[in-house]
Amino acid sequence: MSITIALVEPQYGINVGYVARIMKNFGYKDLYIVNPHVDKEEAARFATHGNDILASAKITTLKQLREKFDILVGTTALYAYNRLNILRDSMSVVQLSKIIKDVEREKDFCIVLGREASGLNNAELKMCDLIVVIDTKTDYRTLNISHALAILLYEISKILPEPPLKKSKRSKTLATKEEIDLLINYVNEIANHCGYNKHKQPMLNSAVQRLLAKGTPTSKEVMLLISLLRKSLIAIKITKPLE
Repeated sequence: MSITIALVEPQYGINVGYVARIMKNFGYKDLYIVNPHVDKEEAARFATHGNDILASAKITTLKQLREKFDILVGTTALYAYNRLNILRDSMSVVQLSKIIKDVEREKDFCIVLGREASGLNNAELKMCDLIVVIDTKTDYRTLNISHALAILLYEISKILPEPPLKKSKRSKTLATKEEIDLLINYVNEIANHCGYNKHKQPMLNSAVQRLLAKGTPTSKEVMLLISLLRKSLIAIKITKPLE
């Protein structure tokens, strides 16, 4: 899963610069811009450490975003007071965060922020799968696009401790299900060859599986154990063939 940010027809370089900076704060790097009307040099002055995000930003169209991403999340400051106004039938930031957490991991999200003055129009909202609104608890709900993005990414960060697909130098590559299954298979084979009680094997499998789940072992750790069990199994077969 990934989360990407898109700006529709931004007009002020300062806002684009701050958007790039906020993305850097929260660890997101992919920025798309639809029909920009900004001064790139001005934007760069406000991006600070997010200049690399600004430099790699891609110019696109909303139609291309629709084709590229699984879920487009539109943003609006206007509530749908009429239940028939499906276009502006919005959800809270907390609700959006829960959806991002619960959906299939391969879904790619794109958060679409509208124009500074008028936001997203009805045709653009129609192209979005979800609409999110930030409740300011006042009658004045229009936020600067960079401020709105900061709130959105902060709430999402509380659900997802790290940005999706982020890999730091210290990140661990956790063992895959296939590697865990292979390890359990070797445990069973050794149990069979050393005369372990068959009625206890289901409990043994559960114990190993839960132990591995609690420890969140890395791929390297599991493969080292598999290597040990494989050599142990060879030694057992040589000394005591299975009857």
